[in-house]
Amino acid sequence: MKSVTTNKRLLTVILTGLVILTGLTYINRFPTGDDAWFAEQSYWFQKQGVIRSEFFRGILGWENQLLASHKLFLIFGAGLIKFFGFGLPSVQLVGFLFFCILCIELIYYVRQQEKKGPIYYGLLLLILVFSNVLLVRLSFENRPELMVAALGFGSFLQVNSDRKKLIKAAYAGLLAGLAMLCHLNGVIYLIAGLGTYIYGRKFKEAVLFSVIGGLTGLAYFIDIVQATDGFSTWYYQFRHDPAVQNAFGLYSKLVVLLTFPKLFFESPEQMALSLLLVFTLWHQRNLIKQLPILVRVYSMFLLISFWLITKHGSGSYMPLFMPFMFVIVYELYKLRPFNNWGLKVILLAYFIIGIYGIVEIVYKNYTFGNFPVAYKSLRKYIPRNTTGLVPLTFFFNEYEQYNHLLSHENFTYYSNRQEDFPTWANKHHVDFILMDYKYRRESFYPEPGTTNLPFYKLKYYNGRFAVYINNSLKSI
Repeated sequence: MKSVTTNKRLLTVILTGLVILTGLTYINRFPTGDDAWFAEQSYWFQKQGVIRSEFFRGILGWENQLLASHKLFLIFGAGLIKFFGFGLPSVQLVGFLFFCILCIELIYYVRQQEKKGPIYYGLLLLILVFSNVLLVRLSFENRPELMVAALGFGSFLQVNSDRKKLIKAAYAGLLAGLAMLCHLNGVIYLIAGLGTYIYGRKFKEAVLFSVIGGLTGLAYFIDIVQATDGFSTWYYQFRHDPAVQNAFGLYSKLVVLLTFPKLFFESPEQMALSLLLVFTLWHQRNLIKQLPILVRVYSMFLLISFWLITKHGSGSYMPLFMPFMFVIVYELYKLRPFNNWGLKVILLAYFIIGIYGIVEIVYKNYTFGNFPVAYKSLRKYIPRNTTGLVPLTFFFNEYEQYNHLLSHENFTYYSNRQEDFPTWANKHHVDFILMDYKYRRESFYPEPGTTNLPFYKLKYYNGRFAVYINNSLKSI
């Protein structure tokens, strides 16, 4: 008993240290392009009630309305902007809130299994969560994956409940439908829930789940129905989106199907948990049949459905599966605890990857400093009431300071590349160009400190930022 108490205290100390380290990653957390890209869409919804983008004006009609979007996620972000402003930490809160919800859900699952509440195994599980760099990074980032994962895993918890089964089926359908509203990939939770109910011959629950989940998911099409030529516009935007336009066709789909496992091994971030799961499955292979049947069936439906529908097996989608990966590791370990050299090596690699990655985030925060403050210091070098071509991250606190801003990605993804960067900028009536050589250096940037570009001249350069002004503007 004394040994168990000592272990719990040690685990509590380790977990506390990891929570503090995670908190340090939130101080001046550097923005990503997605932070700004999604924040801009939420900004316009909050301002005009329409999801759209000026950063990508001229592309697929996105400046008018972006119908193929992550709607509930963006609306939630609009709510954060309304209450907290469109500063960087405001929109990053979405990751933090749903990371917390996901942690609570995992502890709830352990408590239901243990009956006496989450103590020892709950601490072990949370240590794995807070030492996972992928989750820590996303826990303060404006991306939809953790929101989708929390809603989807919440739906599973309702399917997994053995009380008030019809009511729980309704809740499960609602949460799965909401996951789909956040991201179309969330449809996998609707498929997995329905498949699990049918597999268990719970047909009443299956019908109720389908009706509630289906009606909730159909809300995705509200703005499409209301828009002029909504369905044709939505299909055009969906079909030609740069994220999927090269993924259509039989050959492309075959490539995705064959390379799907890379989703779990794309980088050390994904590899850490994947290796732990694979090792646990191999070591406990004789106990796999003893896993709770709903965990086995639901996870299988989830994996297969995503494998069949996805157009891009990117590691960024791994968070949709991570709660179930943690649950399987927990269940298999609990069935027959072990502590051999193989597990020690895998866990050592897991913690090295995690701690190194988390410390790297803290270092980047310190190195790049406070982005909004850095951007604000550039205002005196940039003419007011002008059009700029800027990094996406320039959105934060600067978006309303200028008439119009185009993103570098507008050129990167959509120009014919037969013209150079400044020529394209001048063609699109850009008054100033901002370049960030330290954090978001692009391949088309000129050599640092280059004085003159076609149509533009260097106004300011400090080793990191370069501001070029169109020759047609008067000197400021």
